Amino acid sequence: MTRVAVDCHMVGQPASGDAGNGRYARALTLALAATAEDHDEVAALVASAEGARMLGEAVDVAGVPAADVPRLAWAAGRTLDRLGAEAAVFTYVSPTFSPCPVLLGIHDATFMTNPEWLPARARSVLRGLVPRSARRARLVLALSETAADDIASALGVDRGRIRVVSPYPDPVFRPADGAPERVQERFGLRDYCLAVGDLGPRKNLAALGEAIRRLGAEAPALALVGRPGPGGERIAAEAGGRWLGHVDDETLADLYRAAAVTAYPSHYEGFGLPVVEAMACGCPVVASARGAIPEVAGGAAILVGPEPGSIAEGLRTALEPAAADRLRAAGPARAGRYTREAMGRAAWAAVHEAAG
Repeated sequence: MTRVAVDCHMVGQPASGDAGNGRYARALTLALAATAEDHDEVAALVASAEGARMLGEAVDVAGVPAADVPRLAWAAGRTLDRLGAEAAVFTYVSPTFSPCPVLLGIHDATFMTNPEWLPARARSVLRGLVPRSARRARLVLALSETAADDIASALGVDRGRIRVVSPYPDPVFRPADGAPERVQERFGLRDYCLAVGDLGPRKNLAALGEAIRRLGAEAPALALVGRPGPGGERIAAEAGGRWLGHVDDETLADLYRAAAVTAYPSHYEGFGLPVVEAMACGCPVVASARGAIPEVAGGAAILVGPEPGSIAEGLRTALEPAAADRLRAAGPARAGRYTREAMGRAAWAAVHEAAG
C-alpha cells in the first residue's frame, strides 16, 4: 500500500493569488483518488471547512493551519507523520521537515525568469524558498513538457528528476445548449470576447484591450473573469472591458459556451488551463504562442504574438464563421486529451517512484 498526502491548504481559500494553485491541488487529489488501486490511499491537508467540502468524501482530510509559517515549520510534518504518509505532494515550497519523500509541484519558473510580473513579497519568497525546496524534493512535478524544460533550466534541476502531471478540465466544461440565453439574462452580455485569469501583468490585458479597439465598430465587448484582487475593476476598465469577478464553474462554462471567442494572450503559461476549458466547451480560442500554450492547444486554437496587432488579427480570424466553426469542432477533441484518468495515472507513477 502507498499512502500519499496532498497539500490542499489553498483549496477553498479566497486569496486571488492562490486560485490556480488551489484548483490544481484539488484536481490532483481527486485524480489520485479516482485512479487509486486497492493498495493505494489518498489523504489531503486542508486549512478550512470549505476546502474539506470541495474535496468531498473521496479522500481522508487532515487539518493544517492556513498560515504558511506554522504549516510549513511544524504542522505539516507532524500531520504527515500521524497519517503514516509514504509520499507527500506540495506546491512550490515544502515543509522544513517531512517524514516521507516529497514531490514538489512547480507550475512555472517565471518567479526566476520574469520576477517583475510578481509583487515584491511573493517574488522574494519564491526566489528564496523554491530552489531550496526543489533540491530537497525526491521529484519535481511540472504541468507540461515545456514547463519541465524551463524549470530545469531556470532552477538548475536535473531534467531527469522532473515528471509531467498535466491538469484536466472539470467535466462541467463541455458543450451544452441554452448558454447564450442564460448569460444574457444574468450578465446582459451578447457578442463578447471572454478573458479568464488573474489581472496581473503576465496576462497582457492591456494589449488585449488595444487589440479589441483595433477591430473597430464590429468588435465584440470584452468580459473578464477572475478572482477578486486589488484594483480589479480599474484594471478591467483600463483594458476596455467589464470585470465579472469570480464565478463558479457552472457559470464559467456558460460564459465560455456563449462567447464569440476566448482570448488568452498571456506572456507565459506553464499550461494554460483556461485555454483547455474554453476548447472543451467548444469556444473558439485565440492565445499567445508563448510558454506551454502551443504544446497544449495544438492546432485547435489560433496562436498569436503578444502584441496588440497580432492579437487583433487572430481575433479577426477567429470571428470569421468558417474559422469559428472549425475551432468549435476541434476544441473539444483536443481538450479530451486531458482527463482525470490521465492525470491520476501520471501522478501515481510519480508517487510510486518517489516512495520507492
